[in-house]
Amino acid sequence: MKLPAREFAGLSLGIEMVMSVVLCGAVGRWADGRFRSEPTFLLLGVVIGAAAGFRQIWRFMDRMDQIERRREREASTDATNDKPRTP
Repeated sequence: MKLPAREFAGLSLGIEMVMSVVLCGAVGRWADGRFRSEPTFLLLGVVIGAAAGFRQIWRFMDRMDQIERRREREASTDATNDKPRTP
């Protein structure tokens, strides 16, 4: 049984969100150790990672909206073409 890719979209977005926060937080933690500025870069990294994750979610929602509008437009075009023609 083949599952549609749409079913995994939420899982993908969740993974992207978590990975962006974790990776940016790890870079911030490394920078804190290097520059001895304990929570500053860690917090900055987490905020930047969360912003990047939300940006990906926003872009995904925009893409899905464009696909939905295109389907609606094609469906309305098909419906007008199916009308019987009068001679």
